[in-house]
Amino acid sequence: MLTESGLTLIAGTMFSGKSTELLRRIKRLEASDYNIQLFKSKIDDRYESNHIVSHDGFKEEATYVMSVDEMIANLKEDTNVIGIDEGQFLESEVVQFCDQQAKDKIVLAAGLIKNFQDNYFQFKDEKLDMSELLRIADHLVYLNAVCTYKENGHRCRKEANRVQRFVDGEIAPFDDGSVKVGGKEAYQPRCRSHFVQYQDVLNRLESRL
Repeated sequence: MLTESGLTLIAGTMFSGKSTELLRRIKRLEASDYNIQLFKSKIDDRYESNHIVSHDGFKEEATYVMSVDEMIANLKEDTNVIGIDEGQFLESEVVQFCDQQAKDKIVLAAGLIKNFQDNYFQFKDEKLDMSELLRIADHLVYLNAVCTYKENGHRCRKEANRVQRFVDGEIAPFDDGSVKVGGKEAYQPRCRSHFVQYQDVLNRLESRL
């Protein structure tokens, strides 16, 4: 059994460097005697179909999968390090998979902790959300982006732990759907002050008080 076994969750908002941090840790482990496998959901098809690619261009070869079952089917017996990018796009079974594999392997899972509505990101089957991976993680790496809100020619540049979705330059409606793969043309990181909260969320919070 590996003494370093366990689950590290690399979480945060878009443009915070989650994939870069995952690949940095994988690169470090490659220098040691580890058998490494990387997985990524096929839902995110913005880059090459056989690599994990960060926004800043770093990349590592990976197996693209449509489901947790497909990930299990491709897992090799001698693998002792598992990396998962964009884990929020898989089914809720990814929680059980990570929990089991982390007993005797190093598991690194990167993913969006919240969606554009500022709610925990639900997995593909909508049974569980990313808070469950947060609950079982042995180590948490939480990354913030930089707020890109611009006013009078000046950018905010405060730490951003939220992301605003846009459609044709306007803030996307609340019911726009949680899964919509995109880049800077559709999403912008926002700090607490400049994130425009949805009234649907505010109404739900008020009803609980």
